Formats: sequence, C-alpha cells, structure tokens
Amino acid sequence: MAFIQSLGSTVEGNRRFPPQLSSDLNACCTTHICTQIGTHLALCLPGPTVTLPAAQSLGKTQVPNHCRSPIKAVCNFVCDCGDCSDETQCGFHGASTIPSTSFTCNFEQDSCGWQDISTSGYRWLRDRAGAVLHGPGPHSDHTHGTDLGWYMAVGTHSGKEPSTATLRSPVMREAAPTCEMRLWYHIASRDVAELRLDLTHGVETLTLWQTSGPWGPGWQELAVNTGRIQGDFKVTFSATRNATHRGAVALDDVEFRDCGLPIPQARCPLGHHHCQNKACVEPHQLCDGEDNCGDRSDEDPLICSHHMATDFETGLGPWNQLEGWTRNHSAGSMVSPAWPHRDHSLNSAYGFFLVSMAKPGTTAVLYSPEFKGSVSYNCTFTFYYYLHGSEASHFQLFLQAQGLNTPQAPVLLRSRHGELGTAWVRDRVDIQSAHPFRILLAGETGPGGVVGLDDLIMSSHCMLVPAMSTLQSSLSGPVPLALYPQTSIKLPQQTCEPGHLSCGDLCVPPEQLCDFQKHCAEGEDEHKCGTTDFESASAGGWEDISVGKLQWQWVEAQKSKPAGDAPGHFLSLQKAWGQLRSEARALTPALGPSGPHCELHMAYYFQSHPQGFLALVVVENGFRELLWQAPGGSSGSWTVEKIILGARHRPFQLEFVSLVDLDGPGQQGAGVDNVTLRDCNPMVTTESDQELSCNFERDSCSWHTGHLTDAHWHRIKSHGSQLDHTTGQGFFMFLDPTDPPARGQGALLLTRPQVPVVLKECLSFWYRLYGPQIGTLCLAMRREGEEDILLWSRSGTHGNRWHQAWVTLHHQPEASTKYQLLFEGLRNGYHGTMALDDIAVRPGPCWAPKSCSFEDSDCGFSPGGWGLWTHQSNASGLASWGPWIDHTTGTAQGHYMVVDTSPNVLPKGHVASLTSEVHQPLSQPACLTFWYHMSFPNPGTLRVHVEESTRRQELSISAHGRSAWRLGSVNVQAEQAWKVVFEAVAAGVEYSYMALDDISLQDGPCPQPGSCDFESGLCGWSHLPWPSLGGYSWDWSSGATPSRYPQPSVDHTLGTEAGHFAFFETSVLGPGGQAAWLRSEPLPATTASCLRFWYYMGFPEHFYKGELRVLLSSARGQLAVWYQGGYLRDQWLQVQIEVSNSEEFQIVFEATLGGQPALGPIALDDVEYLAGQHCEQPSPSQGEVAAPVSVPVAVGGALLFFMFLVLMGLGGWHWLQKQHCPGQRSTDAAASGFDNILFNADHVTLPESITSNPQSPADLA
Repeated sequence: MAFIQSLGSTVEGNRRFPPQLSSDLNACCTTHICTQIGTHLALCLPGPTVTLPAAQSLGKTQVPNHCRSPIKAVCNFVCDCGDCSDETQCGFHGASTIPSTSFTCNFEQDSCGWQDISTSGYRWLRDRAGAVLHGPGPHSDHTHGTDLGWYMAVGTHSGKEPSTATLRSPVMREAAPTCEMRLWYHIASRDVAELRLDLTHGVETLTLWQTSGPWGPGWQELAVNTGRIQGDFKVTFSATRNATHRGAVALDDVEFRDCGLPIPQARCPLGHHHCQNKACVEPHQLCDGEDNCGDRSDEDPLICSHHMATDFETGLGPWNQLEGWTRNHSAGSMVSPAWPHRDHSLNSAYGFFLVSMAKPGTTAVLYSPEFKGSVSYNCTFTFYYYLHGSEASHFQLFLQAQGLNTPQAPVLLRSRHGELGTAWVRDRVDIQSAHPFRILLAGETGPGGVVGLDDLIMSSHCMLVPAMSTLQSSLSGPVPLALYPQTSIKLPQQTCEPGHLSCGDLCVPPEQLCDFQKHCAEGEDEHKCGTTDFESASAGGWEDISVGKLQWQWVEAQKSKPAGDAPGHFLSLQKAWGQLRSEARALTPALGPSGPHCELHMAYYFQSHPQGFLALVVVENGFRELLWQAPGGSSGSWTVEKIILGARHRPFQLEFVSLVDLDGPGQQGAGVDNVTLRDCNPMVTTESDQELSCNFERDSCSWHTGHLTDAHWHRIKSHGSQLDHTTGQGFFMFLDPTDPPARGQGALLLTRPQVPVVLKECLSFWYRLYGPQIGTLCLAMRREGEEDILLWSRSGTHGNRWHQAWVTLHHQPEASTKYQLLFEGLRNGYHGTMALDDIAVRPGPCWAPKSCSFEDSDCGFSPGGWGLWTHQSNASGLASWGPWIDHTTGTAQGHYMVVDTSPNVLPKGHVASLTSEVHQPLSQPACLTFWYHMSFPNPGTLRVHVEESTRRQELSISAHGRSAWRLGSVNVQAEQAWKVVFEAVAAGVEYSYMALDDISLQDGPCPQPGSCDFESGLCGWSHLPWPSLGGYSWDWSSGATPSRYPQPSVDHTLGTEAGHFAFFETSVLGPGGQAAWLRSEPLPATTASCLRFWYYMGFPEHFYKGELRVLLSSARGQLAVWYQGGYLRDQWLQVQIEVSNSEEFQIVFEATLGGQPALGPIALDDVEYLAGQHCEQPSPSQGEVAAPVSVPVAVGGALLFFMFLVLMGLGGWHWLQKQHCPGQRSTDAAASGFDNILFNADHVTLPESITSNPQSPADLA
C-alpha cells in the first residue's frame, strides 16, 4: 500500500500551515482504492480496476440504456444498475458496486452535473492552472497536484458591489444518516469575504458550513455530515466578494461518503432487523433516533414504545433538573460561530436541543430521573452530543448510585474533550447497577466553544423509580457544585499551580512535560509521553479519541489475542457505538521539542482485507502528516517496526489511526504494543550534528528533512538515470516533486543549529535541476527570531548534468548567534527532478560566482563612485526607472541591476561603475555573457572591462533600436585572479537608464549570434518557460548521460555519446496548445541571411505526434516559416532556411504536439545563423542526412502541389455531387493535412498587417 499524500506546509512567522492531502478515489492508479485516514490523509489500497467511461459535456450527460431506473433511484448513492449508470448524472463515473464506494467528482472529465447559478459576472467555471497566465488561482489542482489537473474556479472580480458566485450540485436523493461530504477549496491570497455550503431539501435550506476565515494557504479540506435527508436535495457552494476582498476561489475533489441507504435483501444476517422496505440493519440501530432503514421502520413506535426518548422538541421530558443548560434551536441568529446549525432529531434548524450556557471554567449539569437497579439486565443509554469551537471544551457522563442512606460518589463512565466538528456524535452506555441510580451529563465549554445534547434515549430495561427518594433532595442542593472535583483522585495538599506536576520539591510546568528531558528525579514528567508496554492502565498517555464505529482499547492479550502473542496487555482495535466515519484514533499528550535522531520503535499486528489500514500520524498545530502505514497483506503476526520522527517543534502529538472490518471474513484486527520513543532529547548532540560538509556517502551528516510537508528530500543510492556526483555510484539527496504525489509548496533540507567559526565562510555544493518543467531550488540562512535570508536560487532546467555553486556566508560577530542553512525545493514545476551532493564549507569568502541572475542578491557586485547602481525589481509597478520586466523570469517580479543615467543623477560624460567580486584564474579561455537593457533614446555607452593586474576595455556598447534585453559577450583570458567592471557613461538624456541581468561565465570562446553547437550549454538561446504554454522548457544533455527521458544516443557535432544537444520530450505536454520555446537573442534586420540547423525526431512512423516549428518573432508578431511532423528515422537531418526581415527579430524553435502525447524526443544541434549570407545548396554527399531544399524552392513546389490537390478536390467534389453520394457533406472535401498559414509564411518577410504583441505566445500561427 502506498499513501497518496502526507502533508504540505509553508511557514509564516511561527505558524505552520495545513497539509494538502487528497481524498479522491481517482488520485491513485486505477488498480487502487483510496481510503481516508481523517481530515487530511488518505491511503491507496489495492482494489479492482475501475474503468472510466468517456466524459459527457455539461448539461448533456445521458444515462446509458443498460438499465432503466425509476427516477427515485437516480443519484441516490446506490448503484441500482449493475454498471452504476443510474449514478452518472451526479458525477459517479466508476463501475464499482461496493456499497462503501465514495461518490467522487474531481472535475477531470467534466463538471459532474455541477452548474453555476450566479447572477453577476462573478461566476464559477471549470478551469486548470496551466490554462491561465499568472492567474490568481492555484498553481496546481488538488487531484493530481500538477498544472494539468482540472477544478472549478471563480476568478477575481473588479466590481465594488458585493456579489456571490454560487455553484449548485445536480439533484440528489435520499442521504443516509451517516452521509459525509468532503471537498477541497483554495483561496488565492486569502482574499474572499465568505464561503458557505448549503443544502436545500423541500422548503428548507440548511447551512452545513459557513466561515469568513481566517484562510490558510494552499488547498484546504472541508468535511461535513449532511445527516438523514429524505427525498430530493441539492448542495450549493458559494463564495462572496466585496470591495476589499476580490474573491479568487477554487474547488476540487467533491466527495460523498457512506450516503447510500441499505439495499433491500431477501434475507438478513442472523440477529439483524429486517425493515419494512426489506433493508437490513444491525440490532443496536433499532430505536436509536436515526432512520437507518430509510423508511423509519427501525424507529416504529410499536417497536420503540417501551423506550424513553427525549428529543427536546416539546420540552425537557423527564430530564427536568438541570443547571447551566438551556433548550434552544438554530433558526434565526446564531449565538456564536460554533453554534449548531441544526438539531439531530429533525436535522433541521427549527429542531430543538440542549446547549450549555455555563461560562468557561464552570460546569453545566443535567440530571436524569432515578432508575431502578438491577443485575439481571442492562439499562442501555444512547445519546448524541456536540463539541465544537474550542479544544478546551469537555463533556462527561457520570453514574451516581444511591447507597443505603446517601448517594455514592459519581463514577465517570465517558469523557470526551476537544474539537469534534459540527456533527452530532452518538455514544452508548450499558449500565448494570444493583442500586437505584441517576445519570449526570456534565458539559464545560472552552473559550468560543459550544457543548450540546440531543436525543437522550433510555432502553426498555431502564425502569423509573415510581417516587422520588432522598436522592433527588440530596442532589438538588449544593452537592452538584462539588460534582466535578469529586471525580478526581484526591492528592495531598500541594503548592504547585494548576497544570503543573509536583515531584518532590519541584513543580514542573506544562511546557516541560513530555519534552524528552527528565526534570524529576524519577522521571515522572516523562511517564505518560507515549513510551509504554501497555501493562499499566495509564497506557503511556495514549488516549482514545475515536468518534466512529471503531475505537482503541487497552485489553488483555488472552481476551483479544493475535497470533503469537504472549500474555499481557496491548492497544487493540475494538468496536464502538459512534455512527460517523469509522477510523479509530489514539493520541498522545503534547510532546516535544524533539531532536533530529528521534525514532519510534513499536510492535504491531495487522490483518485486514481488502480496504483496511493501520497508520501512524503526526499532528502538529492541528495539521496532520502521515509517517507510516502497515504494508498490505500483513499476516497478523507481531512485527517490529522503526519509524523516524526527526526534529520537531513543540507541541506535536502522535496518533495511531486504523480502519478494519471486524465483521469481515477471517481474524481481522489491529494492535500496537511496546511503543518506545528513542533519542528524542533535542539537547543531546552527536559529532555528525555539526558536520555541514557532507558527501552523503555514510549518512546525511547534520542535514535532515523538514516536516509538515508532503514533499520530501530522500537520501538515495545511484541507480538508473540518477547518479551521484561524488563517484557516480554513491549516495546523494534527491527530490521528485510528484513522487509520492504531493500538494505542499516544497520540500526542506536543513541543518542543525550551527555555531559560526569565523565571520565569513564559503559554502560550495553541487546541484542538478533537470526536466522539462522543474521548479525552483533555493538556499537560505535562518536565525532565531529573524526572517530567512535568501542566499541563492535557480529555477527551471539546467540540463542533465551536475553544476557547482558557491555562496559566501556572512555571520554576526556575536559567537552565540546560531544559524541554520536550508535548501528548499519548490513545487512550481512538476516534470523533472532536483538533486544535491558534495556540500563543503571552508573558512573565508568564496570566489565570485560563475553565474548571477540577481534574483536572490547582488552577487557581491559593488557600485563604485556615487553608488548609483541599484538592485531592484518592478513588482510594485512603482519603479521610477528601469525595465518593466527582468530577463531571468520575464516578469515584473524578477530582479536586475540598474543605474539612472538622467543628467540630474549622472551628468553627461560621468561614469557609474559596477565591479564584481574576485574571480578565480582561468585555465582556458572563457566566454563572459550578460544581458543588458538600455532605454530609448540613447542613454549613453556601456563599457566592459576586465581587471587583472591592469584594467583593459573589452567591449563598448551604445544603444540601438527599440528598448529590449540584448545579449552581450566578451572573450576572457586571465591567468591571475580577476574582476569584471561594467561602466555606464551617461549621454545626458532625461529619464534614461542602463540595466544588467544574467551574467554568466562559460568555458570556451563565445559563439556567433544566433549560433550554438551546445557543447558548453545553450549559448545565447533562451529556454525560459512560458506559463501560457504550460511552463515547459527545452533541455540540454548528451547521449552518455543517463536520462529518465528518451533522447538521441549521439550528438551531431562530435557524432559521439560525449557530444551535447538541446532536446525536448513531448510526452509531458498536455492538451490545450501547449509547447516549449527555444529563442535566440534579438538579431538585427537582414535582407538575406541563412539559418542552418540539424534536428532529430524519434516517433513511431504510424503514430507521430510531435512537431518542430521554426518561428520568426518581431515587434509585429510571430510567423511560422517551417515545420516538421515527427517520425522515426533515428538520425540527424539538416534544414536550411533563408530569411529576411526589415526589423529586429528573434528565431524561435517550437516543440509542440500534433495530437495526443506520445513518448519521443525532438532534438537540435549545430544551429548556425549566417548573417548576410545566402544559403548554399548542400553537396550531393550530404544527401542522406541533409534536407536539400531552401525555403524559396520548397515554397514553389509546395504551392504547385497544393494547387494540384485543390483542383483534384474540386473535381472530386463536383463528381460526387453528380453521383449524389449518400451521407456525403460538401465540407468533407476540405483538405485537413495542410495549413495555409504555414505555406504563406515561407516567404518569411513579415507583412505590415501583423501587429500582434510578440510577447504573447497565443498569437502563434
């Protein structure tokens, strides 16, 4: 079994945010079934293959004719037809007829019958993240966690008037009392006024959930119980915006669980009740206040006449003695946000219930009448309670028996505390007493909390005492005020404050309990902190918090003995009386903080089939992370397991979660024993905790993975295409953002707190960012109480190879100031991998970096003179000068260096210099490239100097043409340490500037503009991903480097495996016109130039899908001048295109799809742009590998062939018209294999009529 998700988190201040975990059936592969572990966790379990039928469009879904169901059987959460076709109109696309199967809509195929019924421009639409350029919605859906998944979304609306967008479900029918609805929602920038979920049936609309925040980041889960709904109903999800809240909301993975009523059966299992509608229910469901049959025959007055049921609809009944409780309903205004929206009896806002009005810290008590004692039968008490709004709320049930003369001390039978949500929870107590007794129900509300009671049902064996005895009078006085203290064991008089633990002369405060450090001499402060052999009734502090049909109980092995068990006690899964979701939960007290070596050791047994599970979860700040789950097919024998917990902040709790069908075949069950927490003391350190330098061969040194995120770094051994840097066969740290499927923002790899040795240290490391759509890798420094300092970052693919980077660490003079280093892999890309290896630290500063994007810092560049060069972005839109976008990211959020050359800042002829840090000597010639942006008109001159022992000028640039980022390059040879100096010489022009970005140093001489053999990289070609095209990038690799993607075995330049090329794997592309661009630097206008390149396409001949296009992009638009569909030739082919253009332009290689994705690469090599030269005819010897036609020749032949086909088509159409072919349409004669735009483009001179924005890829032909 593999879990779908665990947890994603971000950090804002000291707050950790919730996991993004899927509960969707389709999030697993089709051979698995998903089972929820709770609010945020899900497991994938082996199950039958589910075939999904073709999707129908919204409003046109039709029920197949396999089964004609009555209208009452359609969308009733029961597969009345064998193929479940009666449920397809309400979003059920599966074929499983298992009664417990969830009815789920993930919006991948269609809208599942959900419709927008909004009355303004603020509306719901089916959308996906990859379809919107910089949209306000989520960057990935919840189902798949990528930008290809679909969801329902409502975008921001600029109107000032409040408006509500409402999404309505299809008509559904007959929800069972156990029906639970789950969904995931996303609030962009936490910017919405209100969200609410309503259910309408008949004339009443029930508010199932309503909130105005606060909003967490990422996908949030909502789970509500609908209760029993008779007849038709609809659910609406509404988002409200106003002038201050713009309201960008998304909705995904809507799921209905356990909503179907029982199916009629000819014969019921032994002991079950046969309803009037032939359904079967368990005996304990009779007269329990819920319509379990579906026709209320299990609540028939003839059957339940001897039960004493109090629903508070007309009064208090016999429960007329109360303190602090009041009878109320939900209609009208709510007393508090935690107030019940409906009662349990009627499932209506107009139904009555009891609610505690006692102030926090005081107890509300409700007394039953006096009942007769008996030892020959059990008096069964069934009740429903409500705990919501506060973790400090408390509900307790006591039994007080009548002694010979005076009442005995109350005995605690049930105790529940904390937050149980908005549902009414059922419980049951079997009472056997030889003396008359009373039941006392006590509720204590925490701040903002509500405690409620409804449907108190005494069984027929609970006999009232005819006349009230002294018990009543004794309890009617001041005795109840002392009720709560009487339930506790009386301790000797102590001087410790409440909540503190007394041990000897010491008072241990609550925050030091269970912190893995012994403060008491005997360690009493660590006794109930999770470590236990379960031989003591305290169970090591583990507490059952189940509310469903299962619970954890402390039992003797002889009474519940798994195979091979020895005598003693353990924690066992047992049946319970709750009616809600069935998972059993056992929770520790608050623990921590813990150290990075913290482990949990335990023994467990688990036997279940087919859909059970046993798991360990960490609960931190209310959010959950799945740590471990028992493997499928467990034999049921005891197994020893070790689970790494790692370093965690206080408070965190551990929770065992399990779901097993105890009534299923075989000896199904689960148990836990001998739980031990080891090496958790955070104050105990080892030698490796201070090791920043690490090659990961032995272990992870001081580096450990961050928690509360469902994406994790893993230390792995070299295998397949994943090879380490140290030896090519060793270990390294690895991150795949989608394996396992994740929803969080990213994964953290961080060190233990370190003490600086010197004021400056150099941290070097090797990294790999590889894949057509990989995200961002960041390095930051963290100090206690301060914001993280970003030191370094890289985004997008950097080719299939290891790169070295280094960063200077600047420490504070105070030696006591500790710091942590952390690498974060951000999930803003979903196809590719990240890796780290060979991290090293040495005293002193680093050499100047080989590349600088200015995204994280100024890279050590120092402005000279007046310090006029500044590091900035235009994210606010308020920058007084400089480019609107940077070159690295192509967005206003990107950073660059800029100098204001206006005469009032830098007078004409004056110089502003920008000097790098010291570069290490070069062993061979290198190429220094940089991108510059100069305002229009001419701001002056940009000069580039190399400063070795002396300063020498290498390049001088003056502005020309329109304002744009342009590439500059300088050949550098330096046998000594050297610096690069950029000088801006002002021309005295108002509102002028010069800017620099993406400075890089690469081995080898600089190539000619527009040319590249790809041996040292991509040269001046940019593979910046375009979000509107899916955010994909061309990659760079060689045949000798193992790759997870198909690629050519040899390059063209060298003809060997060692040679390099640019390539793109088209199988990652999704629908919707997605593509990847490889763009040249801006090239000057030309009357005749030749573009020559070699390409490789590897697709099956009869299943070609990929396409390679050549586009010309200028200020007046983009135009396709050449294209080729993919087919398998397993060889490099040459193309040459003669181009001419009257203005500055860029060449764009576009890889795209001609149909559905197919596995196959498109590769490029030896691109040459011969400025001012005509293309030469290739020699005959090149015939087998070269395309011997240039564009003008191809145009002539293509146009003649096209005209011939048109004439043939017209002749054929005329002949068919004369023959009157049955069913033939005139439009069928249109040729589908030709694109007029492409053929018209072969002359390549851009027409004057094209005025589209070159920055918009949507304008492509």
